[in-house]
Amino acid sequence: MKSTRLTLISFVVLLALPGCSHPRPSEDDVLNVTAKIPANLPVPAMDWRVISTSVNRTDKTTATLTGNDLAVKYSATGVYPEGSKLALMTWLERDDPHWFGARIPGTFVALETISVDRDPTRGPDRDSAGKIVATYKRYTGDPLREVTGSTNADARKAIILAMQPSPMP
Repeated sequence: MKSTRLTLISFVVLLALPGCSHPRPSEDDVLNVTAKIPANLPVPAMDWRVISTSVNRTDKTTATLTGNDLAVKYSATGVYPEGSKLALMTWLERDDPHWFGARIPGTFVALETISVDRDPTRGPDRDSAGKIVATYKRYTGDPLREVTGSTNADARKAIILAMQPSPMP
């Protein structure tokens, strides 16, 4: 009787074991491959430190502002010295498949850069020659391509330079 009961329990356990296995998760389940950044970034934005993040509920985008060490040091002042480099990376948002109601980065939208340097232009007709200027550039697509002739470049530059740093531990 004991051996029959033991055999029956062993049989039930063996039947249950295949039900305990889990399918191997896909790459998108482990990594957010949808949010991949194009390989040809013109600046090492992913190597810089995060200054701030933001969410635009109207456009349904999320963005991360990074900067080189000098930009991070002066980010709380809003006045960036010569040599400061900033990069704002923006993604469309998407639903998080693992957390109901959560939103995560989706498709990469744009990279915007600001470089603070001396204006190299020489000549008496240039008022900004030798002064510190912030140069704004916008890149989109995959591979990234610079967008030229943007009508709102000055407004975007002002928004990025005014972003307040998020407190980081």
